[in-house]
Amino acid sequence: MGRVLLARDPVLERDVAVKLLRDDLGLPPELRDSLFDRMRQEARASARVSHPGIVALHDMGDDPELGLYLVFEFVDGETLKERLLRGALAADEAACLARRIGDALSTAHAAGVLHRDIKPENIILSPSGGKIADFGIARVPDSTLTRDGGLLGTPAYGAPESLAKGQFSPASDQFSMAATLYEAVSGRRAFPGDDAVAVASRIATEIPPHFAFACGLDPRVDEVLARGLAKDPRARFESAAVFGCALAEAIEGAPRNGLVTLPDRQHLEASELYAEAGASRTTRIAVGGAAVGALLAMAAFQLAAPLTAPRAAVPIAAAQATARPIGWLAERPRPQKAQRVASSVRAEAMRRATGVDGARGADAGARELKASPSDIRADAGASSSRIDEL
Repeated sequence: MGRVLLARDPVLERDVAVKLLRDDLGLPPELRDSLFDRMRQEARASARVSHPGIVALHDMGDDPELGLYLVFEFVDGETLKERLLRGALAADEAACLARRIGDALSTAHAAGVLHRDIKPENIILSPSGGKIADFGIARVPDSTLTRDGGLLGTPAYGAPESLAKGQFSPASDQFSMAATLYEAVSGRRAFPGDDAVAVASRIATEIPPHFAFACGLDPRVDEVLARGLAKDPRARFESAAVFGCALAEAIEGAPRNGLVTLPDRQHLEASELYAEAGASRTTRIAVGGAAVGALLAMAAFQLAAPLTAPRAAVPIAAAQATARPIGWLAERPRPQKAQRVASSVRAEAMRRATGVDGARGADAGARELKASPSDIRADAGASSSRIDEL
């Protein structure tokens, strides 16, 4: 029911956010005055709360034309609702947001301030972390119902006791925080629907489905969120800070944080790397299959070898008989026949030398006796060659 404008503080030279009550709603004068009173009360309560996770209130004023206005710090960032349009938060971002918002809510509760409208639209994601905005500015005091029975705000994040009985407490803010973080981590609303009455019925009777396994998170994430979304306020955590720390620890302790799952950005990157490695993986499988096939073939051959008939053995003597020498380690031995021929030649020479052929025969025999041993060996070699030819 408010409108936010970006303005410039000329005194301190800084950008600020000015929040006004919308003048186009045609609210009755009494309802308009009631909302103005509520804005003043919430402004005074917010001024007492100082936390990095809460948008700071700088000033409050009343203009004759614009009416009551509030001046807040300007936070440069998008809302959680705008961020979720691109998908769920990464695990580390969700854990950091849970701690920050839980601690900020507990600080406000300690100061007696109830937000009563925690939802993705009222959480701004700044570079330094999440910040809670809109502390009760759009709420009719102590109720979520208008006088004609319609619902104000966003019932999808309201606690059962707030929707049914108009009761608000730190526990109801914790329920709204749990519904908001459920959507931030899973990427879908805990209690979906467009009809306010149907959504209120789901909040009162249904339990949101578990999603930790599908998102690759620790099952404790489902348990912590289920306790924060308990129907009975007494079954929830002691404070929003305790709830935020428990959820952050469950998210950070996820053992399957590196697997391929949809909502986690890191898992999407892992799935892309897995797809790029598909070709090499197929090659490795083919090579491995070939190696296994070769091993199986060798094993089958070894098993079948003893079953085949042995070959006939070749006698060693027969193999040696058919072999022919191809060389000698010493001088080639001479045949005995050549030695006998040499002896015959010498005997013939002696006979001629002692015969009755006259002087000429004696001279010839003498010349033959004077022959050198090499000549005799030459004659013997020639005779041996003739014998070999025969």
